[in-house]
Amino acid sequence: MERDFMVETEFLFGFQPRDKRYDVVSSILKAYTAATKTFSLYYPISAFIEVREVMANHKKDAAERLNALTFIKAKITSSSLKEIELSSNDLILCEHLLMQHYSLTFFDGLHASVALDNKLSIVSNDEIYDKLRLKRLSFKDFLKLLRTQIFPT
Repeated sequence: MERDFMVETEFLFGFQPRDKRYDVVSSILKAYTAATKTFSLYYPISAFIEVREVMANHKKDAAERLNALTFIKAKITSSSLKEIELSSNDLILCEHLLMQHYSLTFFDGLHASVALDNKLSIVSNDEIYDKLRLKRLSFKDFLKLLRTQIFPT
């Protein structure tokens, strides 16, 4: 593989057994931990913040948010995903992207900015990233790519 990859909020929510993407996310994590590491898999801190915001908007109390964030962080750590911090450049690029793409949400813009700034491909089912000069792989396509790393033909 020629470059590193980054997941976003949709992927982190997939850690929860009740999530509709739980099976494919679990398969990706299993394949990633088994694969020969010729690349790294990152998550932006903006995705972690977005998880918290989504939960707060769904009226989850602080204890529920703390439990969920602690669970997600433990899953991230055990799966060897690497964290990317935000920079002021990421926020500036995000605002630039928001001006160009009115359908872009703040968090999608922030995730895109982090991926662009760090030259990462994004693993997401959200097609909005296709409009932003980002190389995107769906969860299923990324899983196929990972499986070729485990069982090369």
